[in-house]
Amino acid sequence: MDKKQQKRLNKLLLNILGKNPAEFLLVGDKEGWIRLKDLHKVLSEEKMLPFLTPSSLKQYFCLYRPGQFEIREKEGLVRARPESIRPGIFDYPPKEPPPFLFCPIRPKAYFSVEKRGIGPQGKTWLCLCASRDAARVVGRRFHHTPLIIKVLSRRAFNQGHIFHYAGSELYLTKEWLEPVWLKLPPAPKKSLEMEQEKTEKNKKEKKVMPSGSEERDDDTPILPGSFMPSLDYFQEFVAEKGKRARRRAKKEKIKGKRKKR
Repeated sequence: MDKKQQKRLNKLLLNILGKNPAEFLLVGDKEGWIRLKDLHKVLSEEKMLPFLTPSSLKQYFCLYRPGQFEIREKEGLVRARPESIRPGIFDYPPKEPPPFLFCPIRPKAYFSVEKRGIGPQGKTWLCLCASRDAARVVGRRFHHTPLIIKVLSRRAFNQGHIFHYAGSELYLTKEWLEPVWLKLPPAPKKSLEMEQEKTEKNKKEKKVMPSGSEERDDDTPILPGSFMPSLDYFQEFVAEKGKRARRRAKKEKIKGKRKKR
């Protein structure tokens, strides 16, 4: 990477990490730390430096050590230095949302969301977008064909759910949104087929139960391929073991007689 490319990249990184992260649909913590993976995906969308990979971007921060940025290598986090961050850009105040917001999900998560709803799931925030296009951009960062959920945000807000403003296209919440506040698109064919196959497989497994399984007292599920021995099996096993022991004793007795001769 030559000096011109470095200067170009530093300027873009400063804009993303310290000036306008919400413009790029990025969310950081209170101290401004952002995941390196998310930053790489944003740079890929800009298509200014197509040669950058996640590892080469990490190497850039670790080797070149640009003075305006800091990195936590083990945690995979990066930020602009505090003096380079525009004040207040990582403070997300509560705000009444628009009537509808949009959230991308993976197709395989469709039936789980349909039953349980959606939430941060281990992250600090659940990101919601003000438009379908913005939600599609965020969704393509983790799946090539994301499904877009319509969230009845104003109704949820009126029922006590708290939403935080993170930019003109981005709202955040720490709360779990139940299915009643969601409008899902039609189920994708592949996910529907997989769900049907899973149901049929479970039915077959219930029909073909190992012998003796009806006598179990606990409710532990029987995994595919497992073997549950019955009482008859144990009786046959003990009887066969006794026969082998008697045959072994008979052979040893014969050998002892031969040695005496």
